[in-house]
Amino acid sequence: MNLSWTLFIFVNAVLIGKDCAKGLPNPTLSTRKCGKVHLTVSSLKDTYLEMNWISKCDKARDIKPDYIGLFDYNPRDRNEEAPPKVLINANYYPEGFYRTKLRFGHPWLPGNWEYQPNMSLVDTGRKCFPYWIAAFRGSDIIDTNCLSINPTWMNDIRDQIKDQRIGNLFIPGTHNSGAYSGNYKLFFENYLINQDRSVWTQLVFGIRYIDLRVGYYLDEGFFINHDLVRIGKLIPILQEIRKFMELAPREVVVLDFHRFPYPSKPDADIHRRLVSVIQRELGHLALPPGGLQAGKGPTMNEIWHQNKTLIICYGQREIAREYSWLWNPLQQHWGDKSNVGDLKAFVSSSIKSHNTIFNPMWAIMAELTPKPLDIIFRTNSLRKMADDVNRYLTTWFREDWLKDVNIVATDFFLGNDLINVAIEANKLR
Repeated sequence: MNLSWTLFIFVNAVLIGKDCAKGLPNPTLSTRKCGKVHLTVSSLKDTYLEMNWISKCDKARDIKPDYIGLFDYNPRDRNEEAPPKVLINANYYPEGFYRTKLRFGHPWLPGNWEYQPNMSLVDTGRKCFPYWIAAFRGSDIIDTNCLSINPTWMNDIRDQIKDQRIGNLFIPGTHNSGAYSGNYKLFFENYLINQDRSVWTQLVFGIRYIDLRVGYYLDEGFFINHDLVRIGKLIPILQEIRKFMELAPREVVVLDFHRFPYPSKPDADIHRRLVSVIQRELGHLALPPGGLQAGKGPTMNEIWHQNKTLIICYGQREIAREYSWLWNPLQQHWGDKSNVGDLKAFVSSSIKSHNTIFNPMWAIMAELTPKPLDIIFRTNSLRKMADDVNRYLTTWFREDWLKDVNIVATDFFLGNDLINVAIEANKLR
């Protein structure tokens, strides 16, 4: 081990004034929440890595961390000699959050998951980027975690969720999934872009609910829109979804064609043209609803047995009725709130008031929304608003509503840890 790193641990152990081994559990056996760690990526353009840990340590037996470290390797591997990239005293950050100056950027996806139209071989299971976080009590590790992709998480925990109904699962999603940066350069981009990763990358990280808003332009075809502004072409996104489903056939993805903002009142002919495009690209993967829309919907086993794992919801019920493979519109709870406290109150209310009359699934759109004056005077941005709320979303859904939600969609999803929260929640359900 690096001498400076060893010396740092020793000095801190002395300053703490405790025998670090005394009363401490084996870190591999500890299941306490206090000190559990995870990494996120700033929702701002800087993409700085963020260190997060549970700092609520009420019980006397809890092992409260002294400091938090960021590494480019698994710190449990004692053969490594490099010191941490970042090391902070946890006591100075009582909220359990620290934004580093290390950029995540847009690295290649591990496990051969970088998108290529003709790709055929990928690795299953969780795959880590070279970014690890650890919580320490003296020189003992309380918890470690890495920033990772989870491309096959549903199949990875199939034994725990096989009997769960789709309306009872915790499904991590994205809001306005196709409105991502890098698609097009846009005027007023700060109020049009809701994600900074492609739909493909969202799916590879573990997102399983994709929210699309579609516009139709004569002689140009179908586009992803943010309200009246077109962001990018639809078909490449459908092709990414198709490729993902082919490589991860046991992952159940909910694709929600939720709104059709342009033209303002698309006629039945435009809808049927859109459905024809969807059918051509994805129809062979689509799970027919049949009688499965009653109650909480089918179990995961029932879905897997049909070998069709793409659920396509369509925002016009009259059109959905015409096609045996389209599901009814899915209820979205959108609060139109611009501050964190109001959004939390709205989410709490939505959990109590949701209904699943036409579709067994329902979604909470857990993002902040700017007011018209914010846009006129450019007082904030969608990135800034996501940054304001994302780390709180992790806490809310982990500690308050772990068993109460179905789909939760967010902006700039790497700014929260809801994918991992959902995976753990589904294991417990």
